[in-house]
Amino acid sequence: MSRTLRIGIAQIPLVVGKKSENIRTILDAVDAAASEHCDIVLMPECSLSGWLSQNAATDAESVPGPSTSLIGDRCRQHDLAVVLGMEERLDRKVYNSAVFLDRRGVVRNVHRKINELEIGRALYSVGDRLSVIEFEGWLVGLDICADSWTAPIVDTLYLMGANVILSPCAWAIDPGGEDTNTAWIGENYRAHTVDKDLYILAANSVGELPTPHPWAGRILHGDSLAYGPGGHRIAHAPRSRPAILTVDLAI
Repeated sequence: MSRTLRIGIAQIPLVVGKKSENIRTILDAVDAAASEHCDIVLMPECSLSGWLSQNAATDAESVPGPSTSLIGDRCRQHDLAVVLGMEERLDRKVYNSAVFLDRRGVVRNVHRKINELEIGRALYSVGDRLSVIEFEGWLVGLDICADSWTAPIVDTLYLMGANVILSPCAWAIDPGGEDTNTAWIGENYRAHTVDKDLYILAANSVGELPTPHPWAGRILHGDSLAYGPGGHRIAHAPRSRPAILTVDLAI
């Protein structure tokens, strides 16, 4: 019997360093995805304070913690799951993490980014493990942005049984480079899925990175993507504007 799954890719505007504002945006996106009858909502990378925010250390939270509790309440209200990219504090370290909250708001998985860019290593500690969970007949793996650029991470999740990988992302580029960046990222996902029964879904945010951000002037350009078995692109969000991109998967 075919098992279907509807995922809402939340391509949301995130304001660097504005945690309270970003949490309101996250909750609004969950509400919007619920109206589209999504089973899972996928948020971008570092959704609390923004990727490479100077406030990462102060805005980071434990898991479970205040933000996962608040979003977990919304999971229960709407009967859906959320994958939240967030800044996590654990054992005096800050991680760039992805958290899977199920329909009851229970934390089922925490992935800590492994392939952190060099520029991010002053802020974020590096993760050291991968895991796959069962969700309603699906085996779900998590990675974060550049984790998908390295084949061993994707291949390991697939060998662990994953038939879908959900990836919070922050694709930051100089204005004018949107087409080139989207094509390069898409080719990575195509290469990972062309010979596998595997879906990869990625949520990017939208907005400009302001001073004093280390990449000030770059933009987060949207263009969130979904690829599936055979290397086919099955969904592509609009450029540089917010959207809830709904993607129906079947195995």
